Amino acid sequence: MMRGNMKRLKRLAYLALGLVLATTLSWPVNSLKAQVDPTAQQTNWAQAQAVDVEALRSHLAAQDWPAADAETRRILDPWIHPGGDILSRPLATNIPPEVLQTLDRLWVEASDGRFGFSVQRKIWAEVRAQNPEDSAVAAKAFGDRVGWTRPPGMEDPTFIAGEWLTELEINPSLDAPVGHLPWAGVSWEQISKILSVESCGSCTIDAMYLQGERFNQHLPVLFNWVDTALDLPVPAVGSWQQPQLASSIDLKSLYPDSPCPIYTASSAISPNGAVIAIGSYSYERSCIRGESALALWNAERGNRIITLHRGPALEASAQGNPPQEPASQRTRIVGDVANAVAFTPDSQLVAAGMSYGVVRLWSATTGEPVRTFQGHRYAVRAIAISPDGKTLASASADQTLKLWNLQTGQLLRTISMNAADGMVHTLRFSPNGQRLATATDQNTLQLWDVTTGQQVRTLVNRATNRYPLLPLAFSPDGQVLATGDRDNSVKLWNATTGARQLTLTGHTEPVRHLAFSPDSQRLATSDGETARLWNRQTYETVHTLMLNQSVGHPIQPTNLGEVAFSPDGQTLATSTLLLPLVQSEPIPGQGITLWSVATGRSLAQLHDVGQFQFSPNGQFLMAQGQRVQLWHPYRGLVQ
Repeated sequence: MMRGNMKRLKRLAYLALGLVLATTLSWPVNSLKAQVDPTAQQTNWAQAQAVDVEALRSHLAAQDWPAADAETRRILDPWIHPGGDILSRPLATNIPPEVLQTLDRLWVEASDGRFGFSVQRKIWAEVRAQNPEDSAVAAKAFGDRVGWTRPPGMEDPTFIAGEWLTELEINPSLDAPVGHLPWAGVSWEQISKILSVESCGSCTIDAMYLQGERFNQHLPVLFNWVDTALDLPVPAVGSWQQPQLASSIDLKSLYPDSPCPIYTASSAISPNGAVIAIGSYSYERSCIRGESALALWNAERGNRIITLHRGPALEASAQGNPPQEPASQRTRIVGDVANAVAFTPDSQLVAAGMSYGVVRLWSATTGEPVRTFQGHRYAVRAIAISPDGKTLASASADQTLKLWNLQTGQLLRTISMNAADGMVHTLRFSPNGQRLATATDQNTLQLWDVTTGQQVRTLVNRATNRYPLLPLAFSPDGQVLATGDRDNSVKLWNATTGARQLTLTGHTEPVRHLAFSPDSQRLATSDGETARLWNRQTYETVHTLMLNQSVGHPIQPTNLGEVAFSPDGQTLATSTLLLPLVQSEPIPGQGITLWSVATGRSLAQLHDVGQFQFSPNGQFLMAQGQRVQLWHPYRGLVQ
C-alpha cells in the first residue's frame, strides 16, 4: 500500500513540474508544442522514396506480430513525424494513400481480418458516432475498444503513461482485441531516450505528452485520413497524375567556389533519353569573375558524366577585341558560353553554338571533340540539326544563317538576313528536312528552302521587338507550320509553300508558346493567362485551361507561357503561376501544371520550376528551378 502511494505521489510531482514548465515556456499545456495544422500535408509525396514492404510481409507471414508492428511504425514515421520530430503534432495526412492501402491489405490478409487500418476505421466510426462533440472522448473510447488503454485498477509501472498502455504493455498477438494492431503510439525506446536525458526539466512532460495527449491529437486525424485514403484511387504506373521527383542536377557542383548565381543558358535531351546536355554560367556584375561550362549529365541518376567545355563568362560590354556581340548587345553574356545545344538523331553527337562565334561538336558517349564549325563573326545564338542528321544550321548575331555538312564540317551555304528583321533566336527544321523556319527578336518569322537557301516566305513581318517573342512549330506530320502573330492570333501555314491556311482566334494576349501533339491531331497554345487545346480536324477549342492560380493577387509575375505534350500525347504540361504550398506571405511563383489532354482536368502541379521539356522517350520531365529537376511519371511508392 505504501509503495502504491509513493508512486502516485511521484506522478503528481512530475505532473506539477510539467504544468510549471509548460506555463513558464508558454507551451500549450495540452500539446506542449506550437500548434501545427493537422490537415496540412507537409511532405511532398512526389519526392518520397519508394517503400520496401518486403520485411513487413515476411514478419506478417511468420505471424511475428511485434516485429510487424515495429516495422509498420518504421515505415510510417517519416511521414507522420517529418525530420524525426516526434514532439510536434503528428501529421497523419502526410501518409500517401498507396502506402496506407498496401499496409492495410497486408495486415488484414495476415490476421484474417482482425488487424489493419480498415478494421480500425470501422471501430473509430462507431465510437465517433457515439461521441460526436468531443474527439478526445472518442479517442479514449477507441483505445478502450482496441485494448490500448489501461483497464481500471491496472497499475502504471512507468509513472508517466497514465491511462494509455506503452509499447511494452500492448498485446501483439491474435489474442488481442480486434483492431489492436497496428498500434498508433510511440515506441518505448524513443520515450525512454527522452527520459534518460540528464538535467532536462521538460523531458518528463514531453514523455507524458507522447504517452497521453498525443493519442487525442493523432487518432482523430489519422482515422479521418484513413477513411479518405483507403478509398482514393492510386494513379496508374506510367501516368503523370502523380509525378515523382527522381533526381536533381546540381549545377552548383560545376562552380563550387563561385559566389555568383548560376543560370542555365541552354539545354537538350538526347533522343534516346539517356543524356542531358546543359550549358550554364555563373555571373553577376558584383562578382570578381564569371565562369561558364557545358556538361553532360546522366538522365537516370542526375550525376555528371563529363564536362565538355569550360571558360569565362562576362557581359559583352566588358569583352575585349575581337568582340563577340555587336555594339547594340552590350548586356549579353559572352565568354565561352554555350548559347544553344542539340543532339544528332542517333544520340551519338552533341553540338553547341558558342558565344565566341563557333559551333563545336563532341561525341556524346566519350566526350571527345569531333570538329569545330568556324565562320560566324559574332556569337552563335541558335542551332538545329536536320532530322536525317546530315545538316547543321546555325544562326548568329552577325545576321547570317549557315548550313553545314555535319559529317565533314563543310560550309554548304550562307544566308544573309536583313538587319532590320532582327537576330534569329529560334531555328526549326521541318520533319522532312527540306524547310527551315526562323524567328527573330524583332518578331520576324520566315520560312527558308534548305536546298537552295532561298526564302520561301516571310510569315510575320516585324511584329515589334516587344516581348513575348512570337513562337513557331511544325506539325509532326510535316503538313503545317503554326506561328503566333501580332494580333494575338495563331496562324497556320502550308509547311512547304508557306501559303496561309487558317487563322485561329480566341486569345486576348500575344501567344507565347505553341506545340503540336505527337499525332498532329491537337495544337496547344498559351498566352500566359490561358492555354487552349485545339482540334486539328475542326480547329475548334477543345479545352481552355486557366494558367493563373492567383487571380486578384496584387503581385502578378509574368508567366513563361510554355506548353509541351508528353510523347504519348496523353498529357499536356503548361507553365502556370502557382501559390506556394507553405509560405507566410504567399506570392505567386512560376510552376508547371500537368493536364489530361482527353478531359482537360488538372493532374498535378510542380512548384518553383520554370522552363521544362519532356524526354523524347517519355521517361521523364526536365524542369529548371534552383536545381534542374528530373520528374518521372508515377512509378509507385511501394516496392
